[in-house]
Amino acid sequence: SYSSPPAGCDRGVPPPMRAATVALWICGLLRAADGAKYIIGQTANSGAFEVHFDDDKKTLDLANDCYEGKTCPPVIVMSGRQVGTIDVSNCHEGVMYTFVNKGDLDAGVVVQHEGGLYGSKGIAQFGVGTCFCYKEGTLMCG
Repeated sequence: SYSSPPAGCDRGVPPPMRAATVALWICGLLRAADGAKYIIGQTANSGAFEVHFDDDKKTLDLANDCYEGKTCPPVIVMSGRQVGTIDVSNCHEGVMYTFVNKGDLDAGVVVQHEGGLYGSKGIAQFGVGTCFCYKEGTLMCG
């Protein structure tokens, strides 16, 4: 049986149109449940940016280490020979960053705000960790 929407919600829309709208809304929800999908690489439209680390690189500047003139996207794929602690700086307020350790070494890494004042996140080789950038560029990992 069909029940009418609350007063003022249908605004004269015929029932077949309401059904189509609901169907589209449900499809949208199911699509969102699949999660986000990103282009992986080092191009300006990459949503998952690959940052290469050598033996000497121990920092990640989210404002300058990805694209020229553009901040890093929310997913950072770390490749190369990173090991130990990586100090991260210049995060963009309100962004939940995901760090993927696709390193050559099996030792794993620790990601933290510069100096480690706001927690740290250990990420095993081929592991994933998240940190949230709070107000004033505070990267909270933990």
